[in-house]
Amino acid sequence: MPIFLDLTRISSRLLRGAPTGIDRVEFAYAQELVSEAKYGPVVPVITTPVATGAIPVETMRRHLDKIEAGWLRDRAEAGDDPFYTELKAAIDLPPEPKQSGARRLKRQSRRQAAAKTLQFPFRKIATAPRLMRRSLAGTRGETRCYFHASHTQLDKPDRFDWLGEHAVPSVFLLHDAIPVDYPEFCSPGSAARHHARLETVSRRASLVIVNSDATRSAISRYIAAQGWRVPAIEVVHLGVDRWFLGNGANRSSASTRTHLPARPYFVCVGTIEPRKNLIFLFNVWRGLVEKLGEAAPKLVLVGRRGWENENMVDILERSTAIGPHLIEVADLSDLGLSALLKGARALVAPSLVEGFSLPVAEALAMGTPVIASDIDVHREIAGSRALLVDPIDGPSWVRAIAGMTEPESALRAEWADRAKGYEPPSWEGHVARSMAAIRAAVGAGA
Repeated sequence: MPIFLDLTRISSRLLRGAPTGIDRVEFAYAQELVSEAKYGPVVPVITTPVATGAIPVETMRRHLDKIEAGWLRDRAEAGDDPFYTELKAAIDLPPEPKQSGARRLKRQSRRQAAAKTLQFPFRKIATAPRLMRRSLAGTRGETRCYFHASHTQLDKPDRFDWLGEHAVPSVFLLHDAIPVDYPEFCSPGSAARHHARLETVSRRASLVIVNSDATRSAISRYIAAQGWRVPAIEVVHLGVDRWFLGNGANRSSASTRTHLPARPYFVCVGTIEPRKNLIFLFNVWRGLVEKLGEAAPKLVLVGRRGWENENMVDILERSTAIGPHLIEVADLSDLGLSALLKGARALVAPSLVEGFSLPVAEALAMGTPVIASDIDVHREIAGSRALLVDPIDGPSWVRAIAGMTEPESALRAEWADRAKGYEPPSWEGHVARSMAAIRAAVGAGA
């Protein structure tokens, strides 16, 4: 069955030093369908605001190889990422009492380096519409499908009129309904754009794949409330990359207390934005500093600065109370992140709302304890494997983090043992489940 695979996001976000969660999802499908060619004929598709086109498979394969190198996915050890080495040294430093604000680590000349090595062959864009027409004509009469996994351009419904004109069934992977359910957590205009995306999906989708039952409920509820058609929805949990998947060595070293660094630290992963509940987490850290003094653990924030985050940035840049205990880092490779999680006392995930929460799955897969907010998606993904705490119960968070900071912590040992039984899918497994659902929806046995 020929798959018209939309790879617009991967093709247009190459100057970023490390992938976001949605980047990882689209890249996983690109690897399995384009690089590995596991599922038969594929047509890489680019959807721009003014045109839709196809890119030659070999061109896209070379492009994906460059992405792999740019994201340091071709490295074997965390030490191969000099940025991780710098971060590890910063964690080992004692708190500097006179420090104002967090220690912020940034890659030097990352954008310039990426611009030299990761440029998409945009000359192919000129011929992309013609190749798209040929691809559609060449597959006429066959069972075929369009697959889109990134939300990109879905707020422009006319960009998808070709699906109806050429009778191409379509499948969309949706990540959340947060912009329409919680517009206060998003940038201005996000709610209107997501409303338009969901309307496009309602009109076009033969099947919708979602990352969690929490997302399924939110999306189906919103679409039904608009009086639109609710398409079939399949829940397929996201995969975990090879650096996080728990072989025996990873799990034992993550959970053995004697292998932990002498200076304790916790990790929080995600874009610095309102729904991540970071103001609350900073107040928790203030309580830890008041309780433990210089023995308070460090908090390593892994993620880029997002939107509507002025209050968070004020603390990151000016706080003298908790600044010496904060480290802010963006563009950390997956290899570096896995090594960081391996030495952490725990991952902390206090989010108020999530579509999936990939860092929780990654940490648990390594056997690293997780302290997470007690919200629907964390109950679904982690269940009893993570210590779930009310996201506004500050004293309980202080107790949990302080308890896991203690030398020879029995609390940490308990939750590390619970994490050992966590078995998430790999990205290969995730894609395989999605492809089975697509074949069932579009054409059995195709």
